Amino acid sequence: MPQIINTNIASINAQRNLNNSQSANQTALARLSSGLRINSARDDAAGLAISTRFTSQVRGLSVAIRNAGDAVSLSQTAEGALGAMSENLLRIRDLALQSANATNSGLDRKALNEEVNQLLQEIKRVSEQTNFNGTKLLDGTFTDVTFQIGANEGESVTFGIEGATVDKLGAAETDGISSEPESAALAAGDLVINGIAIGASTGVDDAFSSANQDQSAIAKVAAINKLTESTGVEAVINGTYVSGSTTFIATTQSASVTINGVAIAVTISSNLSSQVNLENVAAAINEKSGQTGVTASFDGNPTVGIRLTAEDGRNIVIQSTALNSTAFGLPPSDTAASAAITYTGTFTLISRDGSAIGLDTTTGNIGNAGLSVGTFSGNNSGAISDQVDANPFAAGDLVINGVPIGPTQTNFDTSSSTQTDSSAIAKAVAINKVSDQTGVVAEVNDTIQNATALVTGSAQNFNFQINGVQINISYGSNDTVADVQRTVITAINNKSGQTGVQAEAFGSSYRMIADDGRNIQISNASTTTSLIGLGTVDTVTASTITLLSAGAIELDTLTGQIEKSGFEVGTYGSNSTGQLVQNIDISTVDGAILALSAVDNALNTINFQRANLGAIQNRFESTISNQAIASENLTAANSRIRDADFASETAELSRTQVLQSAGLSILAQANAQPQQVLQLLQG
Repeated sequence: MPQIINTNIASINAQRNLNNSQSANQTALARLSSGLRINSARDDAAGLAISTRFTSQVRGLSVAIRNAGDAVSLSQTAEGALGAMSENLLRIRDLALQSANATNSGLDRKALNEEVNQLLQEIKRVSEQTNFNGTKLLDGTFTDVTFQIGANEGESVTFGIEGATVDKLGAAETDGISSEPESAALAAGDLVINGIAIGASTGVDDAFSSANQDQSAIAKVAAINKLTESTGVEAVINGTYVSGSTTFIATTQSASVTINGVAIAVTISSNLSSQVNLENVAAAINEKSGQTGVTASFDGNPTVGIRLTAEDGRNIVIQSTALNSTAFGLPPSDTAASAAITYTGTFTLISRDGSAIGLDTTTGNIGNAGLSVGTFSGNNSGAISDQVDANPFAAGDLVINGVPIGPTQTNFDTSSSTQTDSSAIAKAVAINKVSDQTGVVAEVNDTIQNATALVTGSAQNFNFQINGVQINISYGSNDTVADVQRTVITAINNKSGQTGVQAEAFGSSYRMIADDGRNIQISNASTTTSLIGLGTVDTVTASTITLLSAGAIELDTLTGQIEKSGFEVGTYGSNSTGQLVQNIDISTVDGAILALSAVDNALNTINFQRANLGAIQNRFESTISNQAIASENLTAANSRIRDADFASETAELSRTQVLQSAGLSILAQANAQPQQVLQLLQG
């Protein structure tokens, strides 16, 4: 080995080892002083990233547990208030029972009613003032609220509390199938319910409408209810709701619009905004509502104009002597010879025992009732449309329970041969895409096309098309109506596998049915097709839609084009019957008896809400328990990555301290090695 002095390799080696032991010693000291294995990214880069994510989850879970605890407290607050209301209602029930007894005088009942009034005031106060951290809980505004009960986005629970105010409690909710408005009177047999033919609607049953009384919902309900004992189905009036016009003209003009025989002066000005003009028109109508039975409303959207409502179901008859009423944002009128247009109301069919409701017709004119042939559940709320419009949906044409329905597309209907983006199938698909948000499911009804009378007496041999498939018809001059009926039905049914359409006898004629709701298209129509009841022009018959829900179905529009759906603006499928709590008066025997049903209905509503609140409390408690377990396990996993093992680190500290002492000693010796070369110089 050469003897050199410029480079001291031994010293360099000793310095390197000393630096390494010093770094290890510093790491051990840092870990022991902080208690953490990872004090900076250099200690364990991947471990730090994993540990940070664990820490984020643990801290998020801690907040989520507190949130769930707050939710429990909120629901307990609401449940406690409902409990207090329940006690007051039970006391009212006791007083009503006492008042109904014949031993009490009028003065006694008046005294009992005074206590009831005080109890009602307390129920009203509790329902309107119960709050949690300033948020009202029972006034009907606390709906669809979200509680963040997880550490990450989307880990939440949404629920709400129905309003429990005195103007909502007491009346019972009943579900049924609602009609659409139809400006035609019922003839005997137009509507058949559960095999029982309903008689004709007559104007004498409607004491409220000013014109066309036999066409009103009031008259039709009366006709149906005359046979309730036989059908097991009761009809209840929904009201008359008429959408406004989308063709509001913002130019200065005035006219007299007659509603239900009452003249109303309306004026609009080009100097005012559309909103102000429409508000003024609505105000003018409402000034005469006591005479017309009609109220007007404007929601601030000129696109949908002014809506008219008759809560009692009377007809709304509109007549304008100067301009069509659409110029004022009102529903259309007819200026021809001062003619009027009548808008009718709707009704809901309710099964008394909850069994299915079967609807049919012997005349083919079930549309006069605003209903469709079919069997419908008696346990759900529902609404049956008119035949859907031949135009596709645009976004917002139909709004269900506050949720706009998106546009229809041609690929929504793979069964129809034409107008596939405007068929009932396509529109039902569009509605069902947001069923999770609306709570409403759309079902397509059978498409039914009724043939008119059959003509005999001459030999015929011709063809036409159903849904693009050729149908050949041939019969002789001596064939009877029954012979021609059988011939046509057989010819159509022989091609049903291709057309999707079946024919069946209907009276002395026939009707065609597509049970999947596809359109029925008749092509190559001529004078010969009119002989078999199909007319002389090509036609497309669309189906109807039934909306089904567990509760009321509210229909609206953002574009003023709701008619594309076959529906009208309004609330369908669910009706309130009975007395409201706010109207309880036990100062008479009859009032006391009515109060019993109102209190019982109110208690049922409150008990249901308390049960829901109890269930959600249990859910939150379960969430807290689950999140605590998850937090514990995540903390343990994070500890294994980040926390220092003191046994291991103290051993490492001892090792590095020994190496430090040895390293310093060896470095001193290594630095002294070059001095040995001096011995060579001395020699």
